[in-house]
Amino acid sequence: MLMPTFAIQAVGTDGRTLRLKEDATSEATLREALRTRKLWPVAIEMRPEAPVSRTITLKQREFIAILHQLELQLRAGVTADAALTQLAEDQPAGKTRTILSHIQAQVAQGTPIHAACRYFEKQFPPHVAAIIEAGEASAQLPASLRALANNLKQVAELKQTAAKALIYPAIVLLATSGLVCFLLAGVVPKFAEIFASMRVTLPAATVVLIRASSFVRQSWPVVALAVAGIVAAFLAALRSPRLAALRDRALLALPVLGDTVRCLATARFAAHTRLLHEAGVPVLEALAVGAELTGNVILSRQLLVARTNVGAGLPLYRAFPKHHGFPGFMVPALKAGETTGQLGAALQQVEEYAAALAKEKLGTALALMEPLLLSVLTSIVGFIALSFFLPLFTLIGGVNAH
Repeated sequence: MLMPTFAIQAVGTDGRTLRLKEDATSEATLREALRTRKLWPVAIEMRPEAPVSRTITLKQREFIAILHQLELQLRAGVTADAALTQLAEDQPAGKTRTILSHIQAQVAQGTPIHAACRYFEKQFPPHVAAIIEAGEASAQLPASLRALANNLKQVAELKQTAAKALIYPAIVLLATSGLVCFLLAGVVPKFAEIFASMRVTLPAATVVLIRASSFVRQSWPVVALAVAGIVAAFLAALRSPRLAALRDRALLALPVLGDTVRCLATARFAAHTRLLHEAGVPVLEALAVGAELTGNVILSRQLLVARTNVGAGLPLYRAFPKHHGFPGFMVPALKAGETTGQLGAALQQVEEYAAALAKEKLGTALALMEPLLLSVLTSIVGFIALSFFLPLFTLIGGVNAH
């Protein structure tokens, strides 16, 4: 158990008063240690522990490393209390040490590990805590920790792949926006002055461009506030279950992106349901957690329907609605797993195949996005350039006619 900290006022051999902070198992032990160092304590007060924030979170790679280290110590026969104490002492001061120290202190008092972990609700959401709880209940905690760490690693790798792939489209979009703003605010007004001095009849495209430039230059604060208001209203509206359902239904209907979303949701469902099932959590509870973690309202509702049907006695592969939105390979895999008593292996197969397919679909979607963004950029710049040159063509044509 971690030692409490004491605030000390002591007198040294030279008569000077010293103020110290020391860790000790008890006040009596501390007094003895001070006298050994020829310090005479005048006042000793245990420092009250500051409340630990429940919202502390770690970086994913740090959390995964802690899970692996804890698993290795538990497999070696080290008790949970001793393993957590060692891990906490090995960490530098910071979030990781704070979390481990708090969990260790609770476990040392007899609190189950999963209950101590639930205090940090952001770092240990319900499905993570449920996997740890099931591992404790089935005496398979090291295996549960390893499976959890591997799953979190796969999810992190998928997110990292998507983030890297989005860098190029994001740069193109940012460059396009900057170029358009520069042209409207700096270049178009100069050409507008030239065209006004020529006293020529301007084409409709040029008139639209000049008016857009004038509006942007004069009303940009209003435009910025309006865009921010629309975005805020959109984000607030998505909290509505009905609008969220419309959004997710529309996402599933998109040609390539819809398949990506469908495979990602399937991989999340299969991964967490498998972990809970293999840890000994009842199927109905595992399905409820898996439905909550799909990230798609439509697919979540269909999983809850399947859960209800399983509760009524149907096997899982027959419990899904007739026109469900999951990939076609999922139901046959679940049927093979249930009929052979290997549901966990079937869920793992679904998870791995759906994750691989999601990466492939994501790569395809991003590959299609690049030429689409370039086409938009070309169209915008081409329209602006054409609006510049049309009046010049008209003027040159008039000069040649004379």
